[in-house]
Amino acid sequence: MTAIATPSLALRPPRSHARRRRLSVGTTGDADVLLRVLTVLRRRGYRVLRVDYEAGDRHRPTMLELSIESPSRTGHRLEAWLFNVVGVVSVEDA
Repeated sequence: MTAIATPSLALRPPRSHARRRRLSVGTTGDADVLLRVLTVLRRRGYRVLRVDYEAGDRHRPTMLELSIESPSRTGHRLEAWLFNVVGVVSVEDA
């Protein structure tokens, strides 16, 4: 008799269909825009991997650089959601 052991489903790492993305978000410099953007990402199921925030001055706008994992089912809607955030003026893939 030969027995073949199959790995338990509980021991397998979950298969992820998430896609990593880097975004550059331009803002008006409003102090709460960082919190608003992160809240939208969290509520929509995005995983934030890295955040770089650089305060602007009169010569350059405030910039927010994000590295995220986007769920495959909602990844195509991210730019529209971020443009609806008060204080966001541009969204670009970095």
